[in-house]
Amino acid sequence: MEDSNLPPPRVVYRTMGTGPSWQRIGCGVMDKSGIANDQRDFRQRTWSLIYVLRGIGVYTDHLGRRWPLAPGWCFVRVPSLPHTTTLDPASRWLEAFVDIGTSLYEPLASMQVLRAEPPVWSWGLSPNRVARFTALIADLARAAESDLPALSLRVAGLAVDAQDQHGSGNAPGASAGDGIDRACRLLADESTRRIDLRAFCRRERLDYERFRKEFLRRTGAPPGQYRIRRRMDRACQLLQTTERSIAEIAVELGYPSPYEFSAQFKQRMGVPPSRYRGR
Repeated sequence: MEDSNLPPPRVVYRTMGTGPSWQRIGCGVMDKSGIANDQRDFRQRTWSLIYVLRGIGVYTDHLGRRWPLAPGWCFVRVPSLPHTTTLDPASRWLEAFVDIGTSLYEPLASMQVLRAEPPVWSWGLSPNRVARFTALIADLARAAESDLPALSLRVAGLAVDAQDQHGSGNAPGASAGDGIDRACRLLADESTRRIDLRAFCRRERLDYERFRKEFLRRTGAPPGQYRIRRRMDRACQLLQTTERSIAEIAVELGYPSPYEFSAQFKQRMGVPPSRYRGR
């Protein structure tokens, strides 16, 4: 994009409710021309997604992994995880960002709506995407207090749309994406039989260890825990929408006995199946 098409710097933060200043949402464009050390071993209280509009730099995460940054690339700042961003001061760095306070970030992260991995990926530099940031900045600046809940969803939605590009092949390790999707369906649908994931990877021509790492990154859980999670989702659905007995549900979900099903359900959901059904 030509410089004439890039938005001017402007930053807007709005605090949600009566919480502290970091319980906020924000959106903006920041010009960091001439800056070399942007953040060094920085830990922030909010979650941010940064979209590079101009300039080059390097992102280093808490594990010491380094990624080059260029226009069209995104990276995240995750609460409490140290990271470093260094910029080429001559590259006239310009970034757009959204910022989400922990009260909104934490439940979204727990559901894998917002993710910490990978911390850097390519989204592509697009005038339409830039326009979404500038429109959100303007709307956030003039919003009444009653408008903030809806705007918080727009802020999160913009971040989710950008993070969806993790599986597009532009992020490190994303080439196994289709295999991960098929594995997720297999683990969800085949609840009553043993699944040999090593054999699955051989059929899919995937490296098993890379598959496990990518599966964890994409879903937030290793395959065995993901299968239990999906079993619990199905159990909750059956308990709420059918009159089947606990024993019948246990058999359908592949448990050897209703006692083992009930014990795992209580461990995961905090209540036994019978009490969950009575809610």
